[in-house]
Amino acid sequence: MNYSYLIFIFSILLSFHANAGDGPSRAENFALIDHEGKSHELDYYLKMKGVKGLVVFVQGNGCPLVQKRIPELNRMSAIYQDKGILFCMLNANLQDSRTDISKEVEEFKIRMPVLKDEAQIVARSLGVKRTAEVYLISSTGRKIVYRGAFDDRLSYQAAKPIATKHYLRDALDNLLGGHEVKPAETEAPGCKITFPKYPKGLTYTRDIAPILAQKCRSCHTKGGLGPFAMSSYRKVAGWSDMISEVIMTRQMPPWQADPEVGEFANDCSLTAEEANKVVSWVADGSPKGDGPDPLEGLEKQVPEWFLGKPDKIITLPAQKVMAEGVFDYRYVTMDNPFDRDVWLKATEIRPGNTRVLHHVIVTSHPAGTRRSSQWVTGYAPGTQGQRYPEGSSVFLKKGHQLRFQLHYTASGKSEVDETELGLHISHEPTTKIFRTAVIAQRRFQIPSGDQEYKQQKTLPIRRNVTLYAINPHMHFRGKFMEFEAEFPDGRREMLLSVPNYNFNWQRTYVLKEPRKLPAGTQVHVRNAWDNSPYNPHNPDPTKSIGWGEQSFEEMFFATLGYIID
Repeated sequence: MNYSYLIFIFSILLSFHANAGDGPSRAENFALIDHEGKSHELDYYLKMKGVKGLVVFVQGNGCPLVQKRIPELNRMSAIYQDKGILFCMLNANLQDSRTDISKEVEEFKIRMPVLKDEAQIVARSLGVKRTAEVYLISSTGRKIVYRGAFDDRLSYQAAKPIATKHYLRDALDNLLGGHEVKPAETEAPGCKITFPKYPKGLTYTRDIAPILAQKCRSCHTKGGLGPFAMSSYRKVAGWSDMISEVIMTRQMPPWQADPEVGEFANDCSLTAEEANKVVSWVADGSPKGDGPDPLEGLEKQVPEWFLGKPDKIITLPAQKVMAEGVFDYRYVTMDNPFDRDVWLKATEIRPGNTRVLHHVIVTSHPAGTRRSSQWVTGYAPGTQGQRYPEGSSVFLKKGHQLRFQLHYTASGKSEVDETELGLHISHEPTTKIFRTAVIAQRRFQIPSGDQEYKQQKTLPIRRNVTLYAINPHMHFRGKFMEFEAEFPDGRREMLLSVPNYNFNWQRTYVLKEPRKLPAGTQVHVRNAWDNSPYNPHNPDPTKSIGWGEQSFEEMFFATLGYIID
């Protein structure tokens, strides 16, 4: 069975409705990355046609009670997969890295994805205490119909020749037969999982507000992209359940890069400890704590220009956007405002109306022609200007015109957008020119209903270059995109992996340490689209889709920001 679909971030959100035991009675939606770097969403799989439930087995490297179960789990997975039951493992051990888990998977021939719960959010929400516990989640209402032991064959330092009670098998048969699952809970022997001991009683003033101030308020402020301002305890507490949900489903902070592939200067993600603290605080009732409110009075207007006042501002003609409908891209061509060659050390697009402006791409070309078009800069939600590496610039040639590609979406009411381009000029010419390479694959046709349609494009590097930034781009059917360098000596290195692509956040990933790519290197870009009805963002799963500019069509498009050495 192809388990790549299970390996896509288990966007997990588990409600804390108590049942007769210590654990929750139902699971909400959740997201995690597995040992192969693939992402999964719980709702996605439970909504698939024919799926009746999901078995989650708590795995831990080195635990003999886990290792001895693997052959039986593999056999049971093979038996029940055609009956609508999916299987996966969950690893919440702080000491087990994804590399370590992959070695265990290979050594013991595990035939199902192992989801890494590095923040232990999923494990805490389920009430997990030990490895070797098993959970059966029904696709009807995400009810946890069984939790406990696999069967009664294994115990601590003891084993029966054969099991006399088949708890999981009986639970599966009862679920599939439409019968009540009894027993619904049993005691499961296993290796105890260590959970961090936080200061007694996490509070907003001491523990949570500092995290929000550092990681969230750049967008969640007055005039920012966030739907509300994190300006007080009252505001945060009122949104706390929603904050927990978007963290557990990895929608927020809006950072889609795999945390185990590369390091990026603009990484805005929460650490595992930070995510754990916020979700645990919400589950505990969001207590305020003593002392003054750290966020009170810190509310600030979003700066007019993130990079400071530009040397030159170009204001685009006002664009009227209707209340509803689908709009073709608009193109505006304007004369270069300079009567000389100019070296731009930074650029920033200031959107006039973030409710309707989706993206802007700026290129330059010789006046009166489209020949030799050159990338200048771009904007999409989440970008805050682009400052080029020290000693480099984007070259704007005298006599070139600027061409703006504008993409608008309806907001529900008539709108007007007056976007501006800010240019920061270097006083002297620079020897290093910052360039943008475009990687595009236009020849594809995604079959209707396909859950993972893949493509690949390779960019040959013909001169020695230094790579600074990577930007992946697809539309609503985009599933994942990854970038791998193959060096002339045959070595391969993953530069960026985005396992759970989100069209609403067009991130440019800026490398923390620029990467040298010698001549002869090949950059392989691989992606997949999900054109199935299980993709909640899919505009129409009944249509076969090819390349197109509109968001209901698709693209395979990426850019690399680099300097020739």
